[in-house]
Formats: sequence, C-alpha cells, structure tokens
Amino acid sequence: MSQKLPDEGGVGSVPERGLAPTEGTPLLEKDDAGPHHKETSVSEYSRQVVIAGTGFLADAYDLFVIDLVISILHRLHPGGVGSTKKSLIVSATLIGAVTGQVLFGCLGDWLGRKWTFLVTCVLIVFGALGSACVVWTEGPFSLVVQLAICRFLLGVGVGGEYPLAATIAAESSDKATRGRLIATVFSMQGWGMLISCIFTLLFLACGMQLEIIWRLLLALGAVPSAAVIYLRANMEETEMFKKSQEGHIEDSTHASFARHAERAWKMMKQYWHPMVGTTMTWLLLDVTFYGMGSFKSRIGGFLVQSNATTPQEEIWHEAMLATVVVCVAIPGYLLSICYIETIGRYRLQFGGFIAMASSFFFCAFFRPVLTGGLRWILMLAFGLTFLFSNFGPNTTTFAIPVEVYPTVIRATCHGISAAAGKVGAVIGAAAFSPMEEAFGLGTVLVCCGVVALLGAVFTFFFTSDHVLDLSELDEAS
Repeated sequence: MSQKLPDEGGVGSVPERGLAPTEGTPLLEKDDAGPHHKETSVSEYSRQVVIAGTGFLADAYDLFVIDLVISILHRLHPGGVGSTKKSLIVSATLIGAVTGQVLFGCLGDWLGRKWTFLVTCVLIVFGALGSACVVWTEGPFSLVVQLAICRFLLGVGVGGEYPLAATIAAESSDKATRGRLIATVFSMQGWGMLISCIFTLLFLACGMQLEIIWRLLLALGAVPSAAVIYLRANMEETEMFKKSQEGHIEDSTHASFARHAERAWKMMKQYWHPMVGTTMTWLLLDVTFYGMGSFKSRIGGFLVQSNATTPQEEIWHEAMLATVVVCVAIPGYLLSICYIETIGRYRLQFGGFIAMASSFFFCAFFRPVLTGGLRWILMLAFGLTFLFSNFGPNTTTFAIPVEVYPTVIRATCHGISAAAGKVGAVIGAAAFSPMEEAFGLGTVLVCCGVVALLGAVFTFFFTSDHVLDLSELDEAS
C-alpha cells in the first residue's frame, strides 16, 4: 500500500498578523495584501514562475538542442564528430548534471537557496557561451574536447536547477497551490524543447550557413538564464529555510558543513522509505523516457517523411521530427498543471505509469499488423507514451521529492532523486539500442512496458497519497 503520513490537523489556518509565515513566502518582497490582494497574488505567482521556471526553460533548451547541433557538426565535418565523440559530449553533459544535482542539492540545504540558485544561473550562461565559442583545432584539445568541457560546466548548472527550482517553488507557495506551481515550473521543460526546434527551423528558413546556425543555437541557451540573474540576486531567502536554521547556527551566516551533514544524515535515515520511492520511480521513468530515443525516429518518421538531398534539408527533417514529438508531449505538461491538485500526485503518477505501459504493449503487439493506412494508429499509441509521461510520472517525480522531506534535507533528497533519474537515462540509452539491434523493436517496446509497470509497483508501495503542509512536516521531524 502507499505510505500513509500523519493527519493534516490545522492545515489552512491563517497565521496571526506579524508572525513569520511558514509556507507561501514570496520570492520577492511585496506590500501587505490590500484591496487588490487577488491581483497581487496572480502577479506574485507569475513572478515565481519566471524566477524558478526560466532557468528550467534554459535547461531543457540546452539539453535538447545539442542533438541538432551535433547533427550539424557531423555534416560539416563528417570525420570530426563520430559516434564515439558524440558520446563524449553527451556523457560530459550527463556527468555534469549528476554532479550539479547532488552538489547544489547539498549546498542549497547548507548555505541556502538564494545564492546557490544564482550560481547555477551563472554556470549555465558561461557554459552556453563557451560552447558557442569553441574552435576547430588539431591535437588533443580538439573542438570535441572543448565542447565536452563547456557542456560539463553547463551540465553542472543545469543539474543544480533541478533541486533548487523545485525547492524554491515549493517553499514559496501554500499547500493548496504548491503542486500547480511546481508543475508550471516543470512545464517550462516542454517550451524549452519547442523553442530549440523553432529556432533551428527559423535559421534554416532564413538561409543561414550551418556554421553560423550551430554556434547561434548554443549561444541562445544563455539568454533565459542571463535574463533572470538580476531577479535571482534580489530574491528573498525562503522563510522555511531560515526557520529550519534556527538553533543550528554557529555564527551569523550558517552552521559548519560538518554539523549540517551530521544533522542531515540523521534526518535522511528516518526517511529511507520515501527515498526508495522518489529515487526508484524517477530512475525507472527515465529508463523508458530516454530509452524511447533509440526508436522514436523510426516511428516518428511515419508522419514526417524525408526526401532530403542536402545537409540543410536533412537538418530540417530532423528538426521537424523533433517538433512533432514535442508538440505531442506539451499537452501532457498542461494537463498536469490543470489537474495535479484535483487528481493528486499519487494517482497521477500511478495512473501515468499504467497508461504508459499499456501504450508500449499496444505498440509492441499490434505494430506488425498496423501497416499502410493504419499506421497512424501506431503513431497515436506511441504519442500517448509521451502524453502520459508528462501527464504523470515525468511531472510527479519532479514534484513529490520536495513535498515528502523536511526543509533541512529537501533540496539534498531532491537532488539525489534527480541523479537517480540520470542513472536511469544511462541505462535506457545504453541498453535499448543494442537490444533493438539484437532482438528487434518489439522487444524494446515490451521492455519499456515492463519498466513502466515496475514504476507503478514502486509508486504503490513507496509513494504517499497524502499532501502535508510543509511546516507540519518540519514539526514532525
């Protein structure tokens, strides 16, 4: 059964005026609520989405655009960027992301959310601009090595955004709207993916040279993060973090790392049960999410036929295919925003895994017979895996880790959970392509279905169906 948490006594009560709030503390200072309280709330909600979500948009853009950039580089220099060197670039980004998720999760709980959130922003800007400035050279310090170094730096910043964006969104909203705000921040992932496709198609349509296009695509990844540096520098530290530090501060700034680590480790041992849930469900989701990359082009090609004869036309076809995939996925993000509060995290995640598994099994068993004019049914079923991933575990695995852990370990545990997801991404990307070559596409689809079912099993046994006020969670710890 799903984990049960204590009853929610006292939730929704209004604190006395003058007392420090526990949840819903704004990211930026504002006047007390007056006659226009509703408008102020809407404005504050939008501001929170911009501060926390814009960096996440940049993350998705930077991670998604690299596939198109590598395709361009391969066509410009066929002998310069082979599969091994492509793996080096992708692996550098992945290692950087895992490093950033764990590192900034820990630093966010030790030093605070504000300044660590600003540092991740700066890392993304420098990583993106550095990637755009690499040059072709002979010798060991080649363009691929330069790009891998810059992408690692970018990956650290991207990884740090995961725990910090989710934690700040959670601690800056109340229980009633927390899920919607976190889902809105996470939905920026879809828009970042779409923007990368649109810019690629736009530059190609303008007749730009491929050498200019790939550099411009990488440089644009710095714009969203650069745009919010000032806002992040002027944001307020969350009230929940400041409250959690009371009684544990050795000087005017913060406790020593050793003392914080000791306190955090004791707390994490008490939360082993939800930790199994948040890490394993994220890992299993990303096995399928990234494993689908090994065959989505083959199925997606049914809708976007390729008659390319030039490098520009080949890149155009790839960008169009990526656009189709993203357009199928975006409604899932929007549905999560609308229904995460009414359906609930547990049911949304459990149902999403079941729906994904059903779609995978349908594609596997009916693929041989859905040919000719019926192949649109196959594409529809395959598209549902993207829809129910985002309208399900892809959103909830991001949201739940900041709602089940107390403030002192919230960012740390979210970072560890996100890093487990990247491990799943490695497993999916590494295992499914060889499996497809050895056993066929049908076997890969069946395996994805089985993995999705395992995600539902871990959700059932290790995911709570209760949503607590974060202040109650801190008091119970």
